[in-house]
This record gives sequence, C-alpha cells and structure tokens, in this order.
Amino acid sequence: MAHLLSSATPARRILLAVAASLPFFLLVLFIHEQALSHPAVSPYLDAALVRTMQWPMLGAALLNLGVAVWVWPRRDDAEPLACATLLVCLTIGGTYTLITILSGPYTSPPSLVLVGVLLVGLLLFDRRPVAITFGVCMGMLLVHDAGVLAGWWSYAPGLRPALFQDPAASEAWRGWRTFVFVSGFAVLLGLAMVLFARLDALHGQLDTLSHTDALTGLANRRRLMEALEAEVARQRRTGRPFCLVMIDADHFKQVNDTWGHLQGDMVLRSLGRLLLAGVRSPTDLAARLGGEEFALLLPDTRLDEAEVVCQRMCEALSRERFGDPLAPFTITVSMGGAVCSSTTSHQALREADQQLYLAKATGRNRVCLRAIVGAVA
Repeated sequence: MAHLLSSATPARRILLAVAASLPFFLLVLFIHEQALSHPAVSPYLDAALVRTMQWPMLGAALLNLGVAVWVWPRRDDAEPLACATLLVCLTIGGTYTLITILSGPYTSPPSLVLVGVLLVGLLLFDRRPVAITFGVCMGMLLVHDAGVLAGWWSYAPGLRPALFQDPAASEAWRGWRTFVFVSGFAVLLGLAMVLFARLDALHGQLDTLSHTDALTGLANRRRLMEALEAEVARQRRTGRPFCLVMIDADHFKQVNDTWGHLQGDMVLRSLGRLLLAGVRSPTDLAARLGGEEFALLLPDTRLDEAEVVCQRMCEALSRERFGDPLAPFTITVSMGGAVCSSTTSHQALREADQQLYLAKATGRNRVCLRAIVGAVA
C-alpha cells in the first residue's frame, strides 16, 4: 500500500480520500435517521438539532462526490490539484469534527476517529492542506468549548441529559463507546503501520539514490568506496585476493565535441550496460566514478581471472556501434587494475590508478594489471 500511495497521482489520492470517507458519511446519515425514528432511542436525542446537522453532512457528501466526478478524467495526470485537495480535506475534516461535537468531543469515540482522519490526511496529501484543515477543526472545537463555557449549548448537543440519567441507556452508551474506541484504535494502529512502511520505503529510495549513478544506473563513487573497505576487511579474514580495475573511455572528449553531449551520454550508458553485463551479479560491483571514468570491484578474483574479465569487456565494446547508422563510430577503453592481498584501500586505489596511467601512456585500448601484496613500492 505504501508503494501505491507513493506512485499515486494527486487526482487518485483525492479519489481515494472520497472513496474512504463517503461511505462513512452515508452510514452516519443512515444511523441518525434510524435512531430518530426508533421509539426507544429518539427520546435521548435532540431531534431538531440532529436533523439540522444532517444537512451539512449531506452537503459535504454531495460536494465530495462532485469533486470526485470532476477529477476522474484527470486521474492519470501528474499536475497538482491544490484547490480540489484543500476542498476535500476541509469537507472531510469539518464533517468529522461536526459528528464529534454532536456527541461530545472529548469523551466520545469519534474524537479518536478525528485523529485517524488527520493521519489519513498526512498519508495521502501534503502538509499544507492537512495543516489548514487541522486549524479549521481545532477552531470548531474551540468555538464549541467557548459556547459550552458560556452556557449557549450543552457539552454534547446531540444528546439529551436523560441518556446519562437512565442506567440502562447509559450502560448501552458506554458499551457502544468502548466498541468504537477499540475499533478505532485498531484502525489507527493499521494506519500507523502504513505510515511507517511508507517512511521505510522513502528511506530505501533515498539510500538507493545516494549509492547510484543517475546516468548509468551503476554504483557511484560513494558506494564503490564503501564496498572496497568491506572487501579489504573480507580479504584479510579469508586470505583470498580481490581485484580493483579502473577504466577510462579513450578520447571521450572528442565524442562530445563531434557528436554532442547527448550522444556522449548514450555512449556512457552503453558502457555502463556492458560493464554490468560482464560481471558476476551480485558478487562483483560495477561503478561510475564520474565523467568517463568507471571502476570494477571483483572479489575473490586472481590475476588470470581478472584478465579474462577485462578482455571480454573490451571485445564486447569493440562490437558496439554509436552515432549515425550511416557513419557509425566505435570507442575503446583503457583498463588498469590491481589484484590485491593484504593491502589497504588506499594502496589498492593507488596501484589501480598507476596501472591505468600505464595503459594510457603505452597507447590506450589495452589492459594493464598487476598483483600486489602488502605495501606498494
């Protein structure tokens, strides 16, 4: 559900809010009507006031239904619907507050439902419409309290004092309140779990974004450095070597100058795809360090195995064609790597950089690898 809410359009969120609240409004209207017509219940209700309050509830239900009809054709649009969102929030929050006031806002289970409405609002919408709705609802409650203190109306204006004077009726009322409280608490607990699930999902997305290169989808420099530190520690425990390979696209500036940066981005994405396809997943790690620089981290890999991996990638890249189909071009890469045992991450990076420099200095389009143990001379 958290995933569905994260991907829902503003219009779909409005439709969901209306679909969740409209049945409740209609149910309350039905229960009020049944209670007013029941000879054993109606004496304990202020019939005139309850019937008067039916009209705002019915108006809110019809208004929300009209908003739903208006946003339905726009349900797949990503544009914000600020006015419609605020209108739905106000009608839902205001109606729930009115229902709460009728039966006493602080000793009645609908007050718990009102808290749930605010949670649902935060789950569905931005803070601004929910904050405005919260302010309006609190204003209604404060006006009600002021009227009670001034003696203008009773604490629970929808109920008559006889309800609390009749032992049997009062006991039935307490039982109903307990049932609504337990049911409402279960609903609120479910909403809280959904909210925390959505928060966890957002944290997961942020974590993924913080470790991923946006252009190629490979790991970024930060992720590579974290994995390298972990691999150094693992190598010290197991004694099995790992290989760090630095990769640079040859003469990449000419690609941007000749074909443009959009074509250059396509080349980088293709190179990232080839690197990802050429490594063991999820054991190995392919990363983009920035610009046209890439890296491979190959755990549990000997020198001869690393050479096979690098040569296979170079051969796959040589078959790729870029640019205009009538006048395509190819690119090459230089690779320099270190197969490491008992080294630090700094030593591994320094040696891989030196081997990459050697590959570029000796003609580019080649692989230079070296096995190192301990400190590098």
